[in-house]
Amino acid sequence: MKALYIPASLLAIILAFSLWTGRYVELQTGGWTDLLKQSDAAARQENWAEAESQLQQAYQAWDASQTFFHTIMDHSDLDEAETLFQGAMAICDEQDDADFHLLLAQLMSQLRLLAETQSISIKNIF
Repeated sequence: MKALYIPASLLAIILAFSLWTGRYVELQTGGWTDLLKQSDAAARQENWAEAESQLQQAYQAWDASQTFFHTIMDHSDLDEAETLFQGAMAICDEQDDADFHLLLAQLMSQLRLLAETQSISIKNIF
């Protein structure tokens, strides 16, 4: 019976880390999405300075998490989000309303995908 303690403990630690990671990613992406929504709302009101400020805040928070995210996620998904962030910043500088809203929508979708890939669900298990 003692032989089962170590493997059971390791499995419990792995499960706890997986649950924590999924929740952490969900909270982070939710925060970034909120900032992106604020940026989108500011752009709709033609307040490009505020839109850029909110976008920069989202990107800085995104960038701060990259070391950890690269250890737990597929790099191609992260690279796609990075590309969308860069594209949104470039379009924001040009103040192109239609393209900005499109890129933000794509970026928010990509962030939801990142959170979904880390969640504990049947489709992720199988």
